[in-house]
Amino acid sequence: MRNYLSHSGQNRNLTMVGGGFSLAFLLACSTSSLAQEGISSSRIDGVTLSSGGLAEIHRSAAIDGSTSLNIDIPLDQVDDFLKTLVIRDPSGRVGAMTLDGLSPVEETFRRLPFGPEQMGSLPSLAASLQGIRVRASSGGRTIEGAVLGVGRYEISQDDMPRQQQVLSVLADSGEIEALPLGTDAALTILDENMRDKLREAAAVSGRGRMDDIRTVEIELAGESSREIELTYLAPAPVWKTAYRLVTGPEGTARLQAWAVIENATGEDWDGVSLTLSSGAPVTLSQKLHQRYWHDRPEIPVTAGTTAPPRPDDSSAKAVGAGDGQSRVSRSIAPAAKAEPAMEMADMASFEPAAPANPAVAQEGLTTATYRIPSAVDLPAGRTVSIAFIDKEIPAERISLFQPERGDPYPIAALFLENDTGASLPPGLLTVYDEADGYVGDAQLTGLPAGENRMASFAADRKVEITTETRSQDSVEQIIIVDGNLRATRFSRKTTTYSIEGAPDAARTIIIEHPRDEGWQFSSDALDSETPTHHRLRAEIPADGSATVTAVSERREGETYALINTDADMIIHWSGMATDPETAAKLDDLAEIKQRETESRDTVEKIRHDIERASENQARIRENLGAVPPDSSLGQRYLKMLEEEENAISELDESLSAAEMTLNEQRRNVADFIRNL
Repeated sequence: MRNYLSHSGQNRNLTMVGGGFSLAFLLACSTSSLAQEGISSSRIDGVTLSSGGLAEIHRSAAIDGSTSLNIDIPLDQVDDFLKTLVIRDPSGRVGAMTLDGLSPVEETFRRLPFGPEQMGSLPSLAASLQGIRVRASSGGRTIEGAVLGVGRYEISQDDMPRQQQVLSVLADSGEIEALPLGTDAALTILDENMRDKLREAAAVSGRGRMDDIRTVEIELAGESSREIELTYLAPAPVWKTAYRLVTGPEGTARLQAWAVIENATGEDWDGVSLTLSSGAPVTLSQKLHQRYWHDRPEIPVTAGTTAPPRPDDSSAKAVGAGDGQSRVSRSIAPAAKAEPAMEMADMASFEPAAPANPAVAQEGLTTATYRIPSAVDLPAGRTVSIAFIDKEIPAERISLFQPERGDPYPIAALFLENDTGASLPPGLLTVYDEADGYVGDAQLTGLPAGENRMASFAADRKVEITTETRSQDSVEQIIIVDGNLRATRFSRKTTTYSIEGAPDAARTIIIEHPRDEGWQFSSDALDSETPTHHRLRAEIPADGSATVTAVSERREGETYALINTDADMIIHWSGMATDPETAAKLDDLAEIKQRETESRDTVEKIRHDIERASENQARIRENLGAVPPDSSLGQRYLKMLEEEENAISELDESLSAAEMTLNEQRRNVADFIRNL
């Protein structure tokens, strides 16, 4: 990427030669446009790569007085450049930034009488310059005047037809002259304004062929020589972290972190100061370089009216640790190991070489930064991997059992504590044992400074754990308050973990028992807690066994309105009540409720009988209408109708008495409940 100061050029006559038009034209343009008063370049001297997929670019430039600084920016970075540019000028002021739009070629030729396709042909260009004064020569003859147009004529040459293009001009004398344009034709544009437009069009058209770059011109006002600094953001690939962890015999591990970095800024990094930033920043983008038009409704022209148109993952907290320290930092211990079957002298000192320039870490409010102390050279498009952490950290080797996996075998894991002073970014962790070499991979989801995480890397099939859960459910207390029965239900879940240890070595077992929201947990083996699990710890000797018990308890209150509760449910609660007086009251209430239920059933039966009698009455009336009234069958129907009428009358009297009894029973229930 080339950066240079803006410049001014001088106007010259533009001469175009038919056979060598493109070359002569470009030479004339470059002679004017590249004449400069001075050149000052800016360079990238610092890059901060963010885990949010952005690169913070730091540039510097030496300038003198008031001038303009030009910076070439890849088109896909222009939006972020316009959004984020910050300029530090110790003794000057900042003006405006200008750059070509998304379609500079289209915009330029919109104001010209010719298009880019016509610039490649002298006759086509001449035809578009109607009214412009030119001097043209061809075949040893020269004419001068305002262009009238270019005509095409068919001529015969060597008995072969071909097209002849003829330029017509209006001379100063008023005479119209014509000039056939051959391959030696040359055209000089005499109009200075049109020459400048043609030069601009040629320059923009040339840049349009490489439309992936925009030159941003920044106006800077000042009076002295000075060094300015520029900072802006550009899209960048997310830098990755790959960890190497070598476990030792003393409860610690050697941790190295390597950053995988790609230079996608479009410019070589030459002696750049590189900083890596880890965090979770909010990154937003907006198409500031895109052109947006406001949609306006079109209103038809109306005459004779003045009416206007109608115008918005987590650290474990140690149990009983009053000082707030993690369990790892207080109880770290070397993991017991089986003696190797044979000596491995080559692996006895499995120590990675220290990095030449470990990064300088700094913990911020929301991010951790790692500054690489030595300058970095990285050509555009290349990838580099740099070690930026090399520390001894507390690491306890454990066997992690997760019941929800449904596997009786625990997972070999490392309980890591980050005492490096800065947060560790997410990444894959390759685990090496000092004696055995590679033992597995783990995923590190990110480890804030001072916190701990478990990194699981292999199955531990020498240890087997079985799980048994028993449940208990009972009612502890039943009381009656304000006509409501309140029952306290007690639930207990007891989980027993039976551990069979490895035959060849001791194990530290960590069981992650799932948390139950609303339950109270207890266990003699409780070690620490996370938002989702209780962690239970057990030390198992070689070929040993142990049992770990976890108890979860919960008390729930249930309330029932006695007025709406049937007798069977009341009898059920009476049998569960621990207080004899309350049980006796519930038995009495159940008896009264039973009588109320019987009265209600009686009322319902009478109503059903009345409904059936009314249906029979309707059927008899219908049959009676179908036969003569004085016939024997008619007389029979009349007698039946009278009997049904008498039965309904008796049922109505029984219903009234039954409803009175039911209402009395309801009052008895309500009075009894009110006096409980």
